[in-house]
Amino acid sequence: MLVIELTFSTGRFHATPWGRNVNEAVPEWPPSPYRLIRSLFDAWKRKRPQWDEARTRPIFEVLASEPPLFRLPPAGASHTRSYLSENKEDPQAKKLVFDGFVTLPPAVPLLIGWPDATLDEGQRADLNDLLAVMNYFGRSESWVTARLLNGVSSVDWNCLPAVLPRGASALEPVRVACVVPPAEFNGQGDKWLEALTWTTSRLIDERRSEPPALRYVDYLRPARCFDVAPVTRQTAREVCVQGVLYALESKVPAPVTQTLEVAERVRRKLMGIHARIMGDPARVSQKFSGKDGAGKPLAGHRHAYILPLDRDGDGWLDHLVIAAREPLDRIERLALDRLESVWQAGGKPDIRFTPIHWGTLPDLFPVATRLVSATPFVPPRHYRKGRGDFAEWLAAEVRREAINHGFPPPVRVALLRGPGARGQGLGARDHQGSGARGIRWLEFRRNRKDDPAQIGYGFEIEFAQPVTGPVALGYGAHFGLGQFVKS
Repeated sequence: MLVIELTFSTGRFHATPWGRNVNEAVPEWPPSPYRLIRSLFDAWKRKRPQWDEARTRPIFEVLASEPPLFRLPPAGASHTRSYLSENKEDPQAKKLVFDGFVTLPPAVPLLIGWPDATLDEGQRADLNDLLAVMNYFGRSESWVTARLLNGVSSVDWNCLPAVLPRGASALEPVRVACVVPPAEFNGQGDKWLEALTWTTSRLIDERRSEPPALRYVDYLRPARCFDVAPVTRQTAREVCVQGVLYALESKVPAPVTQTLEVAERVRRKLMGIHARIMGDPARVSQKFSGKDGAGKPLAGHRHAYILPLDRDGDGWLDHLVIAAREPLDRIERLALDRLESVWQAGGKPDIRFTPIHWGTLPDLFPVATRLVSATPFVPPRHYRKGRGDFAEWLAAEVRREAINHGFPPPVRVALLRGPGARGQGLGARDHQGSGARGIRWLEFRRNRKDDPAQIGYGFEIEFAQPVTGPVALGYGAHFGLGQFVKS
């Protein structure tokens, strides 16, 4: 008896059955003998090219002589969805691709057996050598450790060719790709080994739907073989995640002056995603809505900050941070992961989001004592006569807002001309002038919905001790206004 043991170190077997499209997300199970023999053939050609055909052909002939038996471990089925490039000029031309795979315990092996097959001692050693150099089986994600077992006399096989009598009530049929034995290969056994190497392109050129050395055999496998009860495991405490950093991509990027507009669209999109996951719009996360169960605004700035960023200082938005002071739960993280794009006005291409870093607030925001405005600070209160010097009142508003957001009051507050400019002192009267990028605070959108637009100001602020962001103060702080970044 020949028995091969396969152990999948990542607990996954990625493969699509012959005759099925990958986007059906149906995984191959059991692993097909046709795939196994081709994998061994590949290992021979790539890892042992010095071996001649006379040395390896008898091994392949024995493995193809009869449909093998399987001992399948408990398993589940799942899939991933990815948007892959179509290699076109448009970088946004991407296609949704499904990857179906089988999940199984990494430490539990799968056995494949040929009860009537025999190899001499040298051939068994060669087969074991080829199995040892197979580092994956199926798609490249299926890392495998394979070996030939010795001294096996009996195995409780649970997946057999359908011609063998079994109790049908506990089994279900499945079609498995096997190899045509050389003696049955259209009377041309000398071309049999070459037929194992047929590629998809050759199939298309020859106008064939199946490779010439492939045949289907009906097997019976355990019924509902993917219905595995979940196992409760004692795990370490869940990693704290407070936010995510996205990279933004669009053929027409949004200017930094549209920070508020982009953030508002992100919030609406995110709330819709979370509502669909929960199945009830009334159960949208308070971190995303900013309102409690009664519809009242949350106190204490516990909801998420949605902060579009211009990290390279060229005047165009290139990143986005969504972060909250309290940890995000699993469903909130799932909603953030499904945030893929938002629309732009005027028929411009969508802005696409790619999450590049998840973490805590210290992971996402550098610790700093000196910070400068990246977007205009809009005072939430109006200045009125009797409140003293206007510049001093503005500085007091910045300090008041810092305390309101949980920070100590800055020890220094200096007005800025515009984005990228340096502090000009509280007495400066040209703080609305052009900054280093030629952008004025006046050019930013500074009002939400029907609110009147207020004048915005920029500052350089300094704290006595380092602080961790997000530092966003004043009106619209949770939507990108009043952002302060490390100087």
